Amino acid sequence: MQRTESLTMAEYAYIELRDRIIDMRLPPGSALDEDALMSELGVGRTPMREAVKRLESDRMLTVYSRRGTIVADVNILDLRLISDARRVMESYAARCAAERATAADRRKLRELIEQIDGSQTMPAAQQMNFDASIHRQIYAVMRNSYLETTLAAYFNLSLRLWNFVLDRLPSIGGNLSEHITLLQAIIDGDADKAALLAEEHVTHFEERIRSIL
Repeated sequence: MQRTESLTMAEYAYIELRDRIIDMRLPPGSALDEDALMSELGVGRTPMREAVKRLESDRMLTVYSRRGTIVADVNILDLRLISDARRVMESYAARCAAERATAADRRKLRELIEQIDGSQTMPAAQQMNFDASIHRQIYAVMRNSYLETTLAAYFNLSLRLWNFVLDRLPSIGGNLSEHITLLQAIIDGDADKAALLAEEHVTHFEERIRSIL
């Protein structure tokens, strides 16, 4: 990632470290070499410490007084707890999106539906990025910045779990296809159906990961 002028050094360090943890470039259980990362990213100690503190709050890093900073482990208990939280929040977000979507929002959601078929031939990493963009669009349509921030944090933890088992999954195309009916329910303003489909989508994600972990 290249830093832009709109990002502070701390935000840049946070995003870069977060993405490396999510995509396993910084694997679970590994020690964080802050000095090397500061040099590589071109950031000072204060921005790095701010980034580490945020990532500790996000449950992606664990800071020990003697061992240093360690990338958080991945385990089956994390999957259950994250999924429990996401089922409630994703369902509510979909319901709100169905109730609050504007004409412009619906156009964007239709465009995403049209792109889903073509996504089946994308490389796995690109499919995951597209999956994330769908969720983030739903969060935006929900129009609740407080919940959007929390949802994004839990979704990032889910992405990390997905990357952890990605090489053992044949495809994520089925998960992408589930978004078609969810997005259509939001477009149609069917809040009850959208909420139910979002909840089921999180459950299906959990079941796929649980079958491998």
